[in-house]
Amino acid sequence: MKKFWYVIGLLTPCLLGGTWYLYTHPPYEELFDALPVIEIVEETVLSSPELSPRPTWQVTLFVGDGASGALKRQVRELDAEQDVSQRMRQTIEYLIQPTPELRNPVIPEQTTLLGIFLTNTGIAYLNFDRHLQDSHVGGLSAELATLGAIVNTILFNFKEIRQVQILVEGSEIETLAGHVDCRKPFSNMLLPSS
Repeated sequence: MKKFWYVIGLLTPCLLGGTWYLYTHPPYEELFDALPVIEIVEETVLSSPELSPRPTWQVTLFVGDGASGALKRQVRELDAEQDVSQRMRQTIEYLIQPTPELRNPVIPEQTTLLGIFLTNTGIAYLNFDRHLQDSHVGGLSAELATLGAIVNTILFNFKEIRQVQILVEGSEIETLAGHVDCRKPFSNMLLPSS
């Protein structure tokens, strides 16, 4: 019986130390470089020879794979002449609907972004309509995939943003679908499911 308590006594600090380390050290971008990239190239159609193409800015979207449920990266191009909040709005709109033919399966149907508020301290408040919460399929993995897609996309692409707070109809929510605490802003990228 003493061996049992000895083993428990050794494993407990290791488990607590490992948990503390993983919580305080955010995953690095190199972890996401292993994810497959599906590149979408937008064609620029010029109506007259005088027009020159506008500068673009590439964003990486974390989009759900309908078959496996895992998050995969897709690259889209935005107008680089927009300010940060406009680029962020367009990024989230692309995240909801990555292509005209395809809707992101980890974002509930009819979800729209109502607004974005950025603070001087690097917090992005993303205000979605009620469909994000009411139409969610539920379950821990689905909730993590939805939150991971939103949080990872913002933190990966906008280095000036340190935290992401999800709002629904202008109010903080306890959880999206009953599992993950959403009362405080997310400051770390959420690992994609595999």
